[in-house]
Amino acid sequence: MKIAVILPEARKASALNEIGHFISRSEMAQTQFEGWLLPENEYSEPLLEGIGAQFARSPVDMLLFPSGWQGAELATRLAYRLQGEAWGAVSEASFAQQVVRKRAYGGALVAALRLQNKPWCLSVAAAPGAKTWQPEIEYCQIPVAEQRPAWLVESAAIEDETASGLAEASLVLAVGRGVGSPQAMAQVEDIALGLGMETGASREAVMHAWCSMDKLLGMSGTQVAADVCIAAGVSGAPAFISGIAHSRFIVAINHDPQAAIFRHADVGIVDDLLPVLTELQNCVREDI
Repeated sequence: MKIAVILPEARKASALNEIGHFISRSEMAQTQFEGWLLPENEYSEPLLEGIGAQFARSPVDMLLFPSGWQGAELATRLAYRLQGEAWGAVSEASFAQQVVRKRAYGGALVAALRLQNKPWCLSVAAAPGAKTWQPEIEYCQIPVAEQRPAWLVESAAIEDETASGLAEASLVLAVGRGVGSPQAMAQVEDIALGLGMETGASREAVMHAWCSMDKLLGMSGTQVAADVCIAAGVSGAPAFISGIAHSRFIVAINHDPQAAIFRHADVGIVDDLLPVLTELQNCVREDI
């Protein structure tokens, strides 16, 4: 099998690692890899034309794209142009059976999807904390035109919000609906600051506007690979768990002893979150 690994130059290392994580979880026979490097370009159309031209010069059985909206878009649109097949956010595959797997229904299920028409254009699932992958492959630069498509009349750039630092944090304090109010959320953020932790939140906490959207953890938010993650007042829904599952050590705090979060924790504390977090902060202060 011949596979092209599509790598944006701006995030080559991280994209290579998450694609390597997908490959390590997959069953595949003898495989030949090529690395296709994409320059930065704000328009998808020139990138598609460049990848398509490279495919015409050097056909492959499968093209692997990194995670994220652009990887999914390029995989889907390219498959249509090449009369192949596309799937997004795939986590593993068995190519002998021509099946890929991905999380579905908010992470509650794993779907097995049949691959049919080649070339297969797949974008992989995000894999925070993925091990470094350094394959011995040849890289080629994909020539991409810089001009915008003729059919595009006008475009405007929306400035990104300041990055929260949550994705790279080694210490994370994640809170859910159990925090109860914006006032309690402010207390939790002060405690997190004192403990040297980044604050994250479940969808319920974000939708109640108790914190900003960039704090969202889970399937549709940030996925962390923290050394320590404290999940306080979180029920433990699958969509949220996917955001913290890669953490090395998870501490759960919940007043409900039957909460699902305890099934994913290394240590569980049955209590209200604010008294426990306040006591934890006091203990840290005493040790300093």
